[in-house]
Parts: sequence; structure tokens; C-alpha cells
Amino acid sequence: MPQKSNFPMQQEISQKSNSKDKVIFVTDQKGNLLLSNTKASITIGVPMEQLLHLNMRELIRNGNINTSYTLQAAKNRRVEQGLVTTKFKSELLAVSTPILDNNKVLYLLTFCVPTPSQNLARLSTPDLKSKSISANRFRGLALCPENIVAESDAMKAILRIAYTASQTDSPVILYGESGTGKEVLAQYIHRQSNRSKGAFIAINCATLSESLAEAELFGYEKGAFTGAQAQGKIGLIEAAAGGTLFLDEIAELPQALQAKLLRVLEAGEIRRLGSCVNRTIDFRLIAATNKNLKQMTEEGTFRSDLFYRLNVINIVLPPLRERPEDITMLAMKFLRDFNSKYNLSVNLDIDTLTAFYRYDWPGNVRELRNEVEKYVISNIQDTPQLFLEAMSGMAKNISQPEYAKFLGAQAPLKETMRQFEEQYINSVLKVCNFQMSKAADRLGICRTVLYRKIKAYSIARNPRKHASQTQKQNQP
Repeated sequence: MPQKSNFPMQQEISQKSNSKDKVIFVTDQKGNLLLSNTKASITIGVPMEQLLHLNMRELIRNGNINTSYTLQAAKNRRVEQGLVTTKFKSELLAVSTPILDNNKVLYLLTFCVPTPSQNLARLSTPDLKSKSISANRFRGLALCPENIVAESDAMKAILRIAYTASQTDSPVILYGESGTGKEVLAQYIHRQSNRSKGAFIAINCATLSESLAEAELFGYEKGAFTGAQAQGKIGLIEAAAGGTLFLDEIAELPQALQAKLLRVLEAGEIRRLGSCVNRTIDFRLIAATNKNLKQMTEEGTFRSDLFYRLNVINIVLPPLRERPEDITMLAMKFLRDFNSKYNLSVNLDIDTLTAFYRYDWPGNVRELRNEVEKYVISNIQDTPQLFLEAMSGMAKNISQPEYAKFLGAQAPLKETMRQFEEQYINSVLKVCNFQMSKAADRLGICRTVLYRKIKAYSIARNPRKHASQTQKQNQP
């Protein structure tokens, strides 16, 4: 089973450093580079398209770095750390963690942080006049790691906003596609708030029966209606007293209840069904939806007065396809969870992680979790490949990596490589929502080079069309 290091310096780096400053490498046990980020390419002065074809020993030989703790970690099968100097004379603190299976190194994860002595010293000795540096600014990154993963800049920014929001009692609306983790973020805000000792009551408004929704939310007195419990019942809003009420899919709340919820928020009081007594209630409200509430108010399907009462702090969670940096860490987290649940020691290989990275994830984090569970369960059987092939969606991509379709092809190597490059560039463009600058940056090439390649692919697919266009252009 992959082993997770509990090395103190590694935890300090991963919790307190800004992800934009991190240099990240993933290598195999021989030091061959498998994955890296753009910051790594810039820091050591090697273009991305070349970097992923090199070995750590070659980087030392070429003078890009003076030493490699990745190689030491692979040799000693333990976490190694130390200072590394680049060709530009910049100093990095490197921490290399081997992922082991029965003491065999599967691959190594290396984080490097620029000028660590200055950064860590500043963090460990905060100025009393700016108490937010250690207590507030970085607390949003030192999360409960069993529940939340934030490697991407987008998610780290969201967590900083969420932490700031947690220090207030203002209403929060979480926007995002289904499966992006809105309830997880709501729980984080609750845990970081002064109400963390109170209850966290989560309600999916879409599942509330319209006939019973009011009784569920507000409770009722004994004898309030036929079928009511003899002793009466406390409502879910009242149960959140002193804590946080999370209304998921709030756009589905019936309009009659929207008016009553507004009254609760304005007056801080509720009245149970069948009662004439108002009860003072103190709670914090977090709402979530995958719909545009502003547009719904214009269409008359959501009360505008409730919208403007809630519309204080808005947080938009990006879909997983827009933060691919989180995919690997989320997959490893789910892998640990399911290995523990099923008492297994399954590993994710590089081909599977690559397939994960390239997939669009329409179901977001929820879909990723399910696919990792399928992968783990498949290893219970003697024929895991057959199990995965019987699955639909992402599981088929795992069982057959993208390059597999080219195996056995009869085309020349040059043509096959062109086709593979075209498919890979198209997949990156798709992940980047066809933003050329972003795609070029991820591919490690100039934007002009990317445009030329796309044009070349188009000509290769439709040579006659382009030939006729060229003739027309050349006609007098």
C-alpha cells in the first residue's frame, strides 16, 4: 500500500507555501521525469517538451541543478530533504517522498520551495502587528487533510475566501456544478468558525416533500396535523441553533417556504406548526446551488427579496476539469480511503493517473471518487482488467490508455506520432476550454507554435480543401 510520509518539514511546506511558488516533480524509481509543472520548467531553465524526456542525473550533468534528493530518496527508500541550487543561482528547499509498496519504490513526489529559509523564518516568527500572517493567512491552507484537497491555485484562493467568510456570520452562497464539493466546503467553513462546536445541519431542498417541507424545516407541536407525532417534533432549522444550517440546492425550495425562510433570517425567530409562540433562533446559513439565482429572480422563479438577503458572500467552485492540479492528490486521497475501507493495498499506476489527468470529469470530484472505488474493487477479483472493461465511462479509459489504440497500427512512425500529438493537443485544448494561451502554457510551447500545429493538423486532415483554397488565393 502506498505509504504517506509524516515528515514535519514536508507538512510545513505543503501547508504554508504558496502553490504558485512550488516546483513539482514526479519521477519513477530510476529518476526519469514523468510529470512536472510549468514552474519547474521555468525554474531550472528547461523547456517543458524537453524536461519530460530527461532523467534527474541528466539535469545534474547539464548544470540545471547541483544535486537531486529525488535520487537519494529512491536509493534510501525514505523521505529526503535539502537545499538545491539551480543554474540561475536560486536556492530551493527540496523534499522528496517515495511512494512505496512492500518496500519497493513505485514513484517519487518532489516539492521544491524557493528561498525557504527566509519564508519559513518569516512564518515561524510573525510580527505581532500583523497577527494574520501565521494565524489567519495560512490557516486556510492548513485544512483537515482527510476531507479537503487543494493543490491548484484556484482552490487555494477559494479556501482563503472561505476562511475569511468563516470568521463572520454573514450568509454564504456556494455556486458550482454538481459534484464539485460544495458541502465539503460548507463543512470547512463551519469547522473554522466560532460555531464549530454547534451542529452542522445539512438539508437537500430538492428532496423535501412540498407537503411536509414546512414541518421538516420548522417543526410542529403535538396534534398539529393528522399523523403528527404525539409529542411534537423539533424542526431542522431549530436543530441548527448555535451552529450552521446548510441548504443544498436552495433553488429547489418552494416559494412559499422561501418567504418563511426570509422571515426567519430577518427576525431571527421561528414558529412551529400549530404554535402561536415565536422561538428565538441563532444560526448561520450557508446555501448552495448549481443554478444562477440572479437569473431565477429575473424570471420570477426565486424570490428576489430572499436572494438579496442571501447575496452577501458568493463563492464559485470551479469544475474539476478547470483545476487538473487537484486530480492526482484527490485520487491518492480516495485510494487511501478505499484501501483502508476494504483492507487492500492497491496502487494507482502512472498510466491510470495520466488517464485521470486527461479525462474531462463531467461528474467532477464525485465521479473521480467513484472511479477510484471501481479501480480498487476491481483488484479484489482475479481478472481486474475484465472487470474494468465491463464498466462504463472512465473505467474503460483506465483499462485502455489512449496510446493503446495505436498499438498494432500499420501507419509509419512519423504519421502515428503526428496523430498522437494531435489527439493530445486536442485533449489539452478541451481541458483549457480552448483558451490558447492557457493551453500553450500547459503544453510548454509558444502560442504561435500551437497555432501552427493546429493549422498543420487541419491541412493534414483535409489536403484537397486546403489545396483548392490555396489555388483560389493565388488566382489573379
